[in-house]
Amino acid sequence: MKYVILFLMLAFEVKAAEPTSDFLSLCKTTLQNNQKALPLCETIHQKYFLKNKTSDIAPFLPKDVGAPSSPIDDKVQFFIFNDPNYMSGIAYCYFVYRNWISPSEIGPDTLAMSASGFSILNENIKDYQKWLVASTEGKKCKSRVEKESEVTVADLEISLKGKVALIGINPYAIIHSPDVSLESVEKEMLLTVNHERIHAYHVACPSFEKWSIKEWEKLPSAKKNEYIKKYPSYTWSIPKIAGREYIGFLFESTPEKITEHVKGCKI
Repeated sequence: MKYVILFLMLAFEVKAAEPTSDFLSLCKTTLQNNQKALPLCETIHQKYFLKNKTSDIAPFLPKDVGAPSSPIDDKVQFFIFNDPNYMSGIAYCYFVYRNWISPSEIGPDTLAMSASGFSILNENIKDYQKWLVASTEGKKCKSRVEKESEVTVADLEISLKGKVALIGINPYAIIHSPDVSLESVEKEMLLTVNHERIHAYHVACPSFEKWSIKEWEKLPSAKKNEYIKKYPSYTWSIPKIAGREYIGFLFESTPEKITEHVKGCKI
């Protein structure tokens, strides 16, 4: 565990967070009028952050959120945000680079306060880093995050070295539901880990990727439209994205069912 913490500190260049931007402070402010849910803030703080030496980003294991272990876990970096601003430091510019978000519509603060989790796969990371440091748009994005979120933008080549994916969870974004409970928060964490870990297999196992695309392509149009309408933010017209997301949503509650499709993969 000590080495994981050290890796996080080096890879993400963690610096001291503002006292009011930690999970416990933000959670208590958000839920101050919801006395039933307010104790949840302390419960999550104690379970995930109190024992960790890194105040802004903490490592966790899939079992901590009730997810089963998987052969690919050693190839994945799992972390949870105490300070949601650090989510933007890791993910915001990458999302802009991939055209997943528009910087004119979503700023670093909005992403940090609303995105409950994500994965960054070890694909095209060198191209992203070149864009970040050499292009006008990349440098502008980096400067914006560092100014507005007051965190350093991560070097993803370093962060992903030896890994196939980073999976991050942002509990602050999960607590906003009126009927929020520890069970609902941890269920969302569980589904995020299961879903994003399936995508890690997509990177590590080309045969699984091909199978996923074929499974999507053979779906009836009516069934495809159900997914497209339910999850409109994805680019379903791109076969690789469609295949990945279809299988991710299909098996996020029963991840053990992908075992037969990845058993031949070299992890």
